[in-house]
Amino acid sequence: MNRRAPVVLLVVVLVALAAWRAVCVLAGPDIDTDAYAHHMIARAILADPRDLAVHWVWLPLFHYAQVPLVALGGTMDQVRWLNVVLTAALPVAVFAYVKRTATGGAARTFPDATATFAALIVAACPISMQMGTTAQPEPLFALMVFALAVAFQEDRYGRAGAILAAGVLFRYEAWACLAVVAGVLAADWKARRLRKHRAWIAVILPATAIVAWAVLRRPVDGRWFGFLGQTREFATSATHEKGALDRGFSGLLVDLVHYPFWVPVRVMGPVLPLVPFGVARTVRQQGLRFVLVLASCLGFVSLTWILRSSLGLDRHFVAVVPLYAIFAAQGAASIADTVARWVARLSSKANAPDRGAAVGRALGGLLSVGSLVGLGAVLTLWMGFWRDAVERGFPEREATGRYLRTLPASSTIFCDDATIEILSGLDRRRFDRHWVDDPHTWDLLAAVARKQGGAYVATWRRKLVGHESAGTVTFRAGVIEGDPATGVAVMRVDAGHP
Repeated sequence: MNRRAPVVLLVVVLVALAAWRAVCVLAGPDIDTDAYAHHMIARAILADPRDLAVHWVWLPLFHYAQVPLVALGGTMDQVRWLNVVLTAALPVAVFAYVKRTATGGAARTFPDATATFAALIVAACPISMQMGTTAQPEPLFALMVFALAVAFQEDRYGRAGAILAAGVLFRYEAWACLAVVAGVLAADWKARRLRKHRAWIAVILPATAIVAWAVLRRPVDGRWFGFLGQTREFATSATHEKGALDRGFSGLLVDLVHYPFWVPVRVMGPVLPLVPFGVARTVRQQGLRFVLVLASCLGFVSLTWILRSSLGLDRHFVAVVPLYAIFAAQGAASIADTVARWVARLSSKANAPDRGAAVGRALGGLLSVGSLVGLGAVLTLWMGFWRDAVERGFPEREATGRYLRTLPASSTIFCDDATIEILSGLDRRRFDRHWVDDPHTWDLLAAVARKQGGAYVATWRRKLVGHESAGTVTFRAGVIEGDPATGVAVMRVDAGHP
């Protein structure tokens, strides 16, 4: 490869993949329901900035980051378009770092080739591609974690501390990164390898951010770090399990390899066999600290899944994709070096090292191209299913949104489903977001109806059961025949209703 070829190849691929993501964005609404909840929270912050309970079990920074966009009249689609771009930024960062740190070996492989292979894996990873079409935080968080790993590896402690301070208020995986950073610094300090007190800024800044958020949430939750307990309560109620051992020892073994193996099998496919061969080489060339920071995210998502503090979703692996991608790229280079040495040792000719290097490079290139072709096939399959799902969208909620746009502009809409609210396209000030299944909400609803001469409730039909006397259902969608409690509905509550 000449000097320009890797850059040209990467740019062409990134532009093509960004166009592919753009097609998905244009094909229909975001189908990740959590994205709607995050954006709705940003809208709710503007309604009442003092209500910290609105963040629920999530950390707040992603919500606050969207507040300026919402204040300027932006929508969730702008967040999706931003993710289209951010998803292309991570492969560029991977390429730049690996190119700078990789070295050749017996096969005389070029750092550019290894860096290009790693970057292309990150770019074409199906789960990263899918998250790049949503309004979820994964693309930005993955970029933050990678930047943290590089900064910590290069002893840029102030930069690492600033990134990590933002990260710990962004996603819980960053808390595991903080534990690793603190552990490494403590070990280096004890071994007298670390003599600069300023290094601890990488721990002090994020730890202060966590404590500050815990102090703010203490009155809301009624106990310290109550939001952590709520996270596990939600996950266990959704999975109907309290831990991996609920399914016996065999269940624990399966869960132990869920994120390290089974998820990568799904999202990386043919590239995965190269990963084990590149671990040692990555540690030597890209650095142990770099590997540990990224691996901490893998350890965290594995532990939380075993404890049923998460839902075990594939998208939690996005931050770890760069690590596996570099392992795979270095694995191809490592195999090439091994073959080069074997060929050189077995050859009796004077140019044995050159012959060995040529054979090794050819094999490394073949492995790289073959695995990328396989990854492309997996990506095509994934994105085909994904685009089909996007095109189907949420027909019943989209229909409800269209109906809400026909209501009088002065009416207040009580709605506890973020998808309905966002898909309606209505001004954020039209909505009251109290939970409809909370009895107190109906008292508020009655008061608003008396004041305004009527109000509306938009929610899932099952939440209106028992409240039929409060108003009149004026719209339904997605009802299953024979079960009137299914689907979504809109109810009008008049001033005269009790």
